[in-house]
Amino acid sequence: MIKLLVVDDEQLILDCFLYGFTPPDYQIIVAKTAREALELFPTERPDVVLLDVRLPDMSGLDLFAKLNELDSRTPIILMTGHGTASTAIEAMRSGAYDYILKPLDVDQLAVLIDSAAETSRMMRTPARLPSDEPTEVETDLLVGQCDAMQEVYRSIGRVARQNVTALILGESGTGKEVVARAIYHYSKRSQQRFLAINCAAIPEQLLESELFGHEKGAFTGADHRKIGKFELASNGTLFLDEIGDMTPLMQTKILRVLQDQTFERVGGDETIRTNARIIAATNRDLQEAIREGSFRSDLYYRLNVYTIHLPPLRERVEDIPLLVDHFLTKYGTALERSMTAVAPETMEVLSRYPWPGNVRELQSAIQHALLEATGPVLVPAFLPASIRETTSGEDVPVEDQSEPAQQPTDGNARLARKLLQADSYNILAEVVNRAEREAIIEVLQETECNLTTAARRLGISRTTLRTKLRTLKISLEHTAEAQEPG
Repeated sequence: MIKLLVVDDEQLILDCFLYGFTPPDYQIIVAKTAREALELFPTERPDVVLLDVRLPDMSGLDLFAKLNELDSRTPIILMTGHGTASTAIEAMRSGAYDYILKPLDVDQLAVLIDSAAETSRMMRTPARLPSDEPTEVETDLLVGQCDAMQEVYRSIGRVARQNVTALILGESGTGKEVVARAIYHYSKRSQQRFLAINCAAIPEQLLESELFGHEKGAFTGADHRKIGKFELASNGTLFLDEIGDMTPLMQTKILRVLQDQTFERVGGDETIRTNARIIAATNRDLQEAIREGSFRSDLYYRLNVYTIHLPPLRERVEDIPLLVDHFLTKYGTALERSMTAVAPETMEVLSRYPWPGNVRELQSAIQHALLEATGPVLVPAFLPASIRETTSGEDVPVEDQSEPAQQPTDGNARLARKLLQADSYNILAEVVNRAEREAIIEVLQETECNLTTAARRLGISRTTLRTKLRTLKISLEHTAEAQEPG
């Protein structure tokens, strides 16, 4: 449940949140004055604050400064009328997460809130090492005792408190984001911002705007100044996920920031300095990419100050029982399902499976098993069919010879071939994710980003569509901008 603190003295706005953001997905806390907000903020510890810039007892900008002093890691979204947008922009330069204009667009607001809540989770949910003492605070635990994971823990300890760039290498699903957050939480910047961006999920022009910001009128649809991640994360930490998928032009611009710690917003000429610490990650073999000419060697050497290699799950099978116990405990409580034991044959199935999706796939498999369970012992029948069938030892036909085989689309076939050449072990998931992403973007563009209509056309619920927007990192703002010419 995402906890929202809404600060506004207009009852119509408060009603919009109370009726538009309901349990079990959201919990709404209301404050009509700055004084009420200052009383509620430290006790309620909201995930996200929605703040009007005009309040009866204090300006929203002054209240923002006070809340920011209490906890700079809580994302604050400004709500403003058209005439006060410049005030919100100034607040963003001081660290506000974003701003939205009134009258509020609930669908656009929901995507923005979910994105801010995810940022809040990454900053405020510590990623801890197994050697740490358990705490009552919710944490994401790095699990594993094999030699390769022990080296990962030692590497985090060596680099966390040093103000240097770190590069995390590993296949999809191995836990690169958790390692990045562990570096952040054990660093000297743990009380500052941690911002993350998936470089593979956003088109080049929009990625440039996300990272560096843009000036009003810089391109079609740029109707206001935007503050970029490098500016917002100054003195904090910026996590560049899947940096290996950046275009050559973006690689050049990132190289300049790493060298000089300066940049300009898109369409601007003001030189801006940043002190953001960079943590980068990729599932690509960057040295192979350098040989192919798709990745700059000078950027690689800038990123490769300190490298952490995450092993795939198939290379640390001895850690599977630990991971299973961890996920059963974590999700058993959340799903109100109790498992007292794991059948030996279940553990044998889990140990024989190749885990192309790595730890993320195991996590999903345990959640599935808990939902399927009809008793206190985890037996193979509760596992996803794909895992049982892969490890059953039975010959599974590759295709039904009675029907002509359907050929994949050219784009998906090319992606599959590319992943094969890259020696990937997560090809199906990568191709499915791409197909889902393309289908959702196409429908959103056709329906002018109306989530209700788009969900109906896709044949899924509105809640499921919102979840997919988060997991596939699709921005409604970006989708709408992609329709504009130029």
